[in-house]
Amino acid sequence: MRKAILVAAGILFAFLSAGAAAAECTATQGAILDASYKPTAPMRSVVGKGFILTGTVRASGDCQPLAGATIEFWMAGPKGYTDALRGTVVADKKGQYRLESIFPGAPGAGIPPHIHMNVAADGFLPIQTECFPTRGAVVGTFDIVLEPGG
Repeated sequence: MRKAILVAAGILFAFLSAGAAAAECTATQGAILDASYKPTAPMRSVVGKGFILTGTVRASGDCQPLAGATIEFWMAGPKGYTDALRGTVVADKKGQYRLESIFPGAPGAGIPPHIHMNVAADGFLPIQTECFPTRGAVVGTFDIVLEPGG
């Protein structure tokens, strides 16, 4: 009887754990296409020094890492948007990415500094989103969750 209770408790724990993990992998909400977006940013993970952004790209629902996801990024600098602050990185086999840049500039009055990102992976709906790092930070983390489709 005790063994049956332990097995049932283990199954219940596994079920609840799976549910908790799925709840953590809700798809990242996309943003409206930014007017400063230019497609086909060059493949590069470094566009300056002073700020490092890392994160993981995952699938919604099962939270699996999305190896090979592309993260295209662009941001404003002290002189506004420039090609020098654009790039594309590819997520590794663990779905992780890294980019190094200056701390993003504020593109206009009242708009906080941010990094635009266009994220895509085979079999998933692409999204455009934005990361708003904490002012003065030298590192940041921004995880992205994509929804199956596309």
